[in-house]
Amino acid sequence: MDAPAPVADGSLSGAAGMVLARVSVLIVNYNAGDCLRRCIDALAVDADSAAEIRIVDNGSSDDSLDGIEAPGLTIDRAGTNLGFAAGMNRAAAGAEREFLLLLNPDAELRADDLARLIAELDAHPECVLLGPRVVGADGREQRASRRREPSALRILGEVLPGISGIDRTHTPAPERSIEIEGVSGACMLVRRTAFEAVGGFDTDYPLHFEDLDLFARLRAAGGTLRWVPEVTVRHVGGASSSGQHVRILRAKHRGLWLYLTRHIATGRRAWQRPLWWLALKVSETLRAPFAARRERRAS
Repeated sequence: MDAPAPVADGSLSGAAGMVLARVSVLIVNYNAGDCLRRCIDALAVDADSAAEIRIVDNGSSDDSLDGIEAPGLTIDRAGTNLGFAAGMNRAAAGAEREFLLLLNPDAELRADDLARLIAELDAHPECVLLGPRVVGADGREQRASRRREPSALRILGEVLPGISGIDRTHTPAPERSIEIEGVSGACMLVRRTAFEAVGGFDTDYPLHFEDLDLFARLRAAGGTLRWVPEVTVRHVGGASSSGQHVRILRAKHRGLWLYLTRHIATGRRAWQRPLWWLALKVSETLRAPFAARRERRAS
């Protein structure tokens, strides 16, 4: 690993340009509209920052790429929707900088806050990935901003009352950074060597659970994750999937099925797979009409 550059005490504004030189910013865009421009603008990149911003566009049909320019920014037009996991892997291919910032096009992270995240990784060499507090447009912490590792019981807890689930945003937030099992996929800073060592994202995941799968593999390789509440990222959410409720529903169920078969219902617990398959099919069947209704209303 490259030797970490020092981060200045006090204000980080002077250090922001320096730390951008340590990071490859990776963004997968698909019809994100004006959100993409706000995402780029928030980083406040200038000619002296030595920034590297890699955008993979998954066949957007809107005008989100029009006029998108910044020093060090490149756009790779895939021409088709590769999905988030494959798009991120494509953006990461060939990156040589110390850190990868995996950023949603509808998320806004300031350069000073990126400096704070890097300082946190420098202070915790055992940590391979971390994330900030993620809030919505209303300023409230978003669901999945901080999470626990999925287990059979915790998955049930997401739908049944009285059982503690995966999401932890309903609990009091700590004031300082903590080790954690999962952060929001909207904004993640990861050591490039750790990302490469586990093979990046598993591209079998169509849209959801690819981040939780990555977390599980990073931890299995001996790394730790952290959550940094001192840094807040604004995330609009859903900019690239607006009006696709049925597709999102199916992707979530498929992603959960893949996670179950690769991390939970394995080995001696493989007998659980038929039960999970049945439960997921029932869930998708019951929810599909409501998703279709929301989709019609949005059209």
